[in-house]
Amino acid sequence: EIGERAGVAMGRWSWSSDFWDFDHDGYPDLYVANGYVSAPEKSGDLASFFWRQVVGKSPDDATPTPAYERGWQALNELIRSDRSWNGYERNVMFANNRDGTFAEVSGTVGLDFAEDGRSFVLADVDHDGRLEVVLKNRNAPQLRILHNNMPELGHSIAFRLSGKQSNRDGIGASVTVEAGELRQTKYLQAGSGFLSQHSKELFFGLGTHEGTVRATIHWPSGTTQTLEALPVDQRIQVEEGSSAFSGKPFAAAPAAYAPPGPAPQVEAQVEALPTKVATWLMQPLHAPEFSLPDATGTARALKDYRGRPVLFTFWSTAAAFSTEQLSLLARQHPAFAAAQAEILAICVDSVVDAAAARTYTSKQSFPFPVLFATEDVAGIYNIIYRYLFDRRRDLGIPTSFLVDREGMIVKLYQGQTQPGNILEDLKIIPSSQGERYGRALPFAGTHYRGSFQRNDFTYGVAMFQHGYLDEAAASFRQVIAAKPDYAEGYYNLGTLSLQRHDYAEARQYLEQALKLKPNYPEAWNNLGMMAAQEGRTDEAVQDFQQSVALRPDYATALLNLGNVYRRQGDDEKAQESLTRALALNPDDPETNYSVGMFYAQQSDLEQAAQFLQKAAALRPDYSEAINNLGVLYVREQDFTKAEEQFRACIRVTPNFDQAYLNLARLYAMQGGRQKAIDVLQQLLRVQPENTSARQAIETLSAPQ
Repeated sequence: EIGERAGVAMGRWSWSSDFWDFDHDGYPDLYVANGYVSAPEKSGDLASFFWRQVVGKSPDDATPTPAYERGWQALNELIRSDRSWNGYERNVMFANNRDGTFAEVSGTVGLDFAEDGRSFVLADVDHDGRLEVVLKNRNAPQLRILHNNMPELGHSIAFRLSGKQSNRDGIGASVTVEAGELRQTKYLQAGSGFLSQHSKELFFGLGTHEGTVRATIHWPSGTTQTLEALPVDQRIQVEEGSSAFSGKPFAAAPAAYAPPGPAPQVEAQVEALPTKVATWLMQPLHAPEFSLPDATGTARALKDYRGRPVLFTFWSTAAAFSTEQLSLLARQHPAFAAAQAEILAICVDSVVDAAAARTYTSKQSFPFPVLFATEDVAGIYNIIYRYLFDRRRDLGIPTSFLVDREGMIVKLYQGQTQPGNILEDLKIIPSSQGERYGRALPFAGTHYRGSFQRNDFTYGVAMFQHGYLDEAAASFRQVIAAKPDYAEGYYNLGTLSLQRHDYAEARQYLEQALKLKPNYPEAWNNLGMMAAQEGRTDEAVQDFQQSVALRPDYATALLNLGNVYRRQGDDEKAQESLTRALALNPDDPETNYSVGMFYAQQSDLEQAAQFLQKAAALRPDYSEAINNLGVLYVREQDFTKAEEQFRACIRVTPNFDQAYLNLARLYAMQGGRQKAIDVLQQLLRVQPENTSARQAIETLSAPQ
């Protein structure tokens, strides 16, 4: 490793690098194309996040780990949400100092572009003996062709090889050039960097050498060929096995390039994102159902409009363009009615602003229904919008969805849109895959590789993570309808049903997932969770054991197995499983809580308190941990600390009734009957139907 000593250690996020003799002095210089993803706005960069949350949590082998996978998922979402990852990194040019070291001259030579470089190739495009750099970037400008404009260059010579016994282009051949004291060897390669290939000519800088050149060629066939008295500043054409060669002097540099030109603009030009975009979908997407009240309080359901095209527009009184959009639609409403199309205006104002929106609506007297979105409907369509496009942006206002007669979203209109354009679109809603491609793609062509397919699984996961279970289930069902053998689809449906406590459906889906993929540790774990919740502990133990057998470092299954053993009273096995889970996931609040409860059962109150305290520190609103820590202090007769814990639990989780009940018991134990009643009445203000609180108040209020 000599990068540091040679002065070329600064590479940044490098994709493509290679040596080439920029100044023709006979010593190769080094160019490096850099940068990963530059966001439109220069905000915080994700480089540190990548090293801490992805690389730092990378497993030692190919075994998947949740922390590593979550790191990647988060990173990808952040990138799609317009965050930079090693963004705005300039390309680097190192000049050869002729002593084994290099000097960084990127800005001096004008090659320090700040775009997201990916690769570059070298080719003498104009045949003047100077190699052009053809630079490819991820972002704009995607292609730069750069001419070497140095006024003074050394001599050079180029070789074009033609194989006979060897391959036609001489790939694999080496050429050694001797010019005075200079001796250089280069190899003709196929592939020169990331997705790139230099010209198949080999260029040598010769410095100030004025005499002839001697060249020795070693062909892949084993043939060695020596050429004497080669002229400088010429392109030499050589055929394998022939003693003759042809030389052609380099052409004069084009007049436009003869004098040094102005320094190139190296700052990346950030193109503003468009505010008005209309997009046909290559694959229609089912429009999630909703039922929302209009200005009169009448519920309007999307399904009621099935059989007719529907345009629904999300708007807000706070967005001027969206109210203008409604006015435009109102003026064209007769034309929509003539086209048998419906218009729905969906207000997304918050509850605080809803009154103003209703007042505005009543004054306007729109000829179409104006609906008022719930937070869930707005959230669901925000997810739909975010995942329709690779760039994860929240739903802008106004945005309109065009839904066909079958309830499928076929087109989106972002920003203010002329109703006349929508009316024209109503006439050409595609009915076949070919028509959809014709509408959606900006160019004609032949598609050779299958069909474009949306990943409904991604929608399902996103809906599930945000708590929209019905929409998640619909997406997962679409997944298994398209891919009946996709085990992950059944697994996610089973997990979703388990969360709903629909155990029969959960079991059906999880067992189907295991039929398709028997070595699925997560599915075995979820079956075990269900069995444990239903009181079938022996079956739960078997399922968790199977999960751990498939993945010995599966901390979740080990935790669940340890908890079942703990409830069974099998202390030795419980301790073994929980200790393994804790070693794998020492900062997991659930694991620390379970270990704490294990020690509490063993009457090791000191260790129990330590783990419960850590669980509460890791999750400040962990009501069970805070409450049970208070119970431990009661057992230790440290009533002051117990009271502090119960009150802390009430403060952070006001709906957790056990903390109120335990605090009331504590006061009653100490003879504070009225204080106990006051606490219970406080609970009843939060949970008026709490039976335990009412019964306790009756008991405490009874004459002694």
